[in-house]
Amino acid sequence: MPKNKPTGDINVPLSQVNYIIEAFGNEVETEPPGWATGKNPRPVKFLYRKNHLLIRDQDVPRLRDAGVSGKVVSHPVPGLALVSVAQSGTKPTENLLTVLGRINKVLGPRVATPDHLMHICPPSDPGTHCPATEPDSVPGDARPRPAVFRDGHRGSGVLVAVVDTGLLESAPALHPWLRGVTGDFEPEVDPTTGLIPRYTAHGTFIASIVRAMAPGAEVRVGRIFERAGARFESEVVQALYQMMDSSPPDIISLSAGTHTWLNGGLLSFRFFIDGPLRQHRDTVLVAAAGNDGRNWKFSPAKMKGVISVGALAPNGKKRAWFSNFGNWVRVYAPGQNLVHAYSRGTYHYYEHRRPDETFDGMARWSGTSFSTPLVSGLIAARMSETGETAREAARELLLVADAHARPGVGPVLRPS
Repeated sequence: MPKNKPTGDINVPLSQVNYIIEAFGNEVETEPPGWATGKNPRPVKFLYRKNHLLIRDQDVPRLRDAGVSGKVVSHPVPGLALVSVAQSGTKPTENLLTVLGRINKVLGPRVATPDHLMHICPPSDPGTHCPATEPDSVPGDARPRPAVFRDGHRGSGVLVAVVDTGLLESAPALHPWLRGVTGDFEPEVDPTTGLIPRYTAHGTFIASIVRAMAPGAEVRVGRIFERAGARFESEVVQALYQMMDSSPPDIISLSAGTHTWLNGGLLSFRFFIDGPLRQHRDTVLVAAAGNDGRNWKFSPAKMKGVISVGALAPNGKKRAWFSNFGNWVRVYAPGQNLVHAYSRGTYHYYEHRRPDETFDGMARWSGTSFSTPLVSGLIAARMSETGETAREAARELLLVADAHARPGVGPVLRPS
């Protein structure tokens, strides 16, 4: 049994919800509602921006037809409006999701949606963890697992963008296979507590896996999920638009997401997929399928145009106990008990009652967060070997995965 396997204790995932709410305060609401006030102890399905909705610019005037009064706050990306819903335009007992239900009944399905809060940790059912376990300490000279390929040219000429928590400034100097990795730096320890903050080094661990698969790839780590490992979807997509405008990557590796209202996906990501991602036809988006251990669609992974990645158990023959699954998960790759670059310092465990542990730059960690960069790295490696574009390489690797599908799991990719 994995060391950090969920116990089913109702208090385990709720600490994650509390952590996010503490960071975002009155900006967020939960579904089911009332969690922030302590009135609803039920598991949280998703979080969203309070009293705000997303809607296409062309549909903003139609809100009046649904009896909703609102003010356009911003245009996160071209054609999409973030609207503040006026309290005077709704009944006092209505929350935003009730208002959205009325809008879509009058104007049509999914015309308006919440501005969901995306996170590297799904705060949902009891037993759901971030990413799937908390990190375990290993010796600082532990060998990476999966191992770093010896061919240093694998991935040469390929740009992989890791959209995550940021990069530890010390990591490229500490680990030879990370030399040349660039990005936005995140603090290694909390200056107030002296402890490694929750979710710190998530982006560094991911970059380490990409470089293991493709040592020659150019890897850039963005610090997007800097507050409690979360960010509103409209802000994430705005950052993706800016990335595509300045220096379009070949591969975007995204180990974050959320469950969504009525399982309808993320409206902002639909703009991104149908816009910049379609225009830059040589770029692929690879996203984590989530860690609920259920057939429960997780966005943007489940959305058309995205390569969704689940996790395999260490034996490579079964699905990892935490991995989401279903016909919407396109491929499975190793994601349990991986060993890669991490922070240095002391970590306090929040999800299980365990003694604090000291880390020396390496950790053992699990989650679909980490099977995702493995697939991203394999795509980069194939591109340099064959001269294919990212989309061509991804398509061929998915055919390989289909040919190696495991009964009861699905299409499988391994480093070998």
